[in-house]
Amino acid sequence: EDLESVLDDCLALGVPEKHLNWHYRSKHESLIAFSNIMYYSSRLCTFPSPDAMDSRVKLHFVEGGVYERGASKINRLEAEELVNAVIARLKDPARRRSSIGVVTFSTPQQVYIEKLLSKRITAAGLEEAAYERDEPLFVKNLENVQGDERDVILFSVCYGPDAAGRISLNFGPLNQLGGWRRLNVAVSRAREEMIIFSSMRYSMIDLSRTTSRGVAGLKAFLEFAEKGRTTLAQPSDEMRINKTGIGRYIAAELAPYGYECRTDVGVSDFKIDVAVVDPKNKHNFILAILCDGTTDFSVKDRSVMQVQTLKRNNWNVIRLYSINFFNNPKREIKKIKEYLDKLTSTQKVTANTYKKSYRFAKVEEAALEPAAILGGENDGEIIKVIRAVVSAEEPISSQFLTKRVLSLFGITKYGTKLENKICSLASACSFKSVQMLGNTYYYKTDKYVGYDRYRVESDTQVRTSDTDFTPFDVISLIKAILLDKVSMYADELTQSVVKQLGVPRASDKMTAFVNACIDEGVGAGLFIRSISDKISLS
Repeated sequence: EDLESVLDDCLALGVPEKHLNWHYRSKHESLIAFSNIMYYSSRLCTFPSPDAMDSRVKLHFVEGGVYERGASKINRLEAEELVNAVIARLKDPARRRSSIGVVTFSTPQQVYIEKLLSKRITAAGLEEAAYERDEPLFVKNLENVQGDERDVILFSVCYGPDAAGRISLNFGPLNQLGGWRRLNVAVSRAREEMIIFSSMRYSMIDLSRTTSRGVAGLKAFLEFAEKGRTTLAQPSDEMRINKTGIGRYIAAELAPYGYECRTDVGVSDFKIDVAVVDPKNKHNFILAILCDGTTDFSVKDRSVMQVQTLKRNNWNVIRLYSINFFNNPKREIKKIKEYLDKLTSTQKVTANTYKKSYRFAKVEEAALEPAAILGGENDGEIIKVIRAVVSAEEPISSQFLTKRVLSLFGITKYGTKLENKICSLASACSFKSVQMLGNTYYYKTDKYVGYDRYRVESDTQVRTSDTDFTPFDVISLIKAILLDKVSMYADELTQSVVKQLGVPRASDKMTAFVNACIDEGVGAGLFIRSISDKISLS
């Protein structure tokens, strides 16, 4: 007898099982919560987001949508509202960074939306934004979307009230044997956001008229999307025992200091023991406190993987070991409070401490002709100026050092000969140097070669090109920006860096330089670049 799937065949043959329990695709736990609870008994290890209190699964109810059951088998109004939403996203420079996928619950609706979208995209000249990208826009149906994923998934349920207001519970593939599997695959394709366009609410589906597990799943999914939170009930034999540890004591100790806390945050076996609510934004959490784990996870999972994954999801994380807490609870709570005070009260001050004024060398200017510099008779005086500039303005690129030294001798336009002469004299000074991003940067003091300060001109803007700045300044500025913004798309971050450095116009070379600095920071483990090109602190 043919079984329902290859997996069922394998199980029937007694092939050994190995379950993959960690889930990485969804950047927000609400995007996988339905499948995890409904179909995996919460066995998937998923990770909450700092904005976990708000669901990323939303219902867009289409008032007046009609399913043309006996004719075209499409829902025109629902399709039009979905297409309008896609076009609006593609026109928005910020929102179109997120890749888009459209999933329909029927083939006729897929074909109709595909034609409508193609026509609207061409008319608006949005072909490049829609298709000429790493992850082009797709329109697929329930049965052929397996294996695909996008940042944003928009669903068209299609089925709903007919012209007479009646709802047939024949939902195509969902009613078939294993229809729930198709639903499970379809609703777990999104990384960042999921919007369900539907002409019926969950309350309009009468389960007393059907025994289909797929239809029951659709009703539960619509309820989940409409209510915006996990409202699903699990069978009693599938409930996990709540292994609450010292989290509730920590929350109680932090409460008198004005910090609101939630314990056991998460919808899978992995829970954040204590999540502290951001006092400035009650919709977000500001800190995850992880206590000793249970035997459900390995030491590596608890100590390394979970912490790294939470940080990638933009959490601030602190670990607390129960033995330390029981030995000296006052000391441990004090540490947490001090860290919270730093996060909530001094974050912007901390970011501002990165900002320093560019200190220009104080050198008495003396005009020299190019021939006098190339001749060699003034080498001693020139070396003296070079040393003064490097001492005051370290670290400094060899190109900007040349520009600064020659400007102090009254020369603003120069060629290769003068540039080579200054570089030769600088090399003779035995400065410390480092090669980065194809350039040489001179310095004398080790403490200035790091990522804890960026310099800006307080008066006239002197540095204007990519070679005038150092990666140390730019990477430090990126750190400061991300302290306030948490994460930004790379192109937004580049624009912000150029603006704060005071560069009047961002040339292609300057933009490429900032992008190279981002990559340098990623390589050094300072930043994380997501698949959607968002940059965050590691």
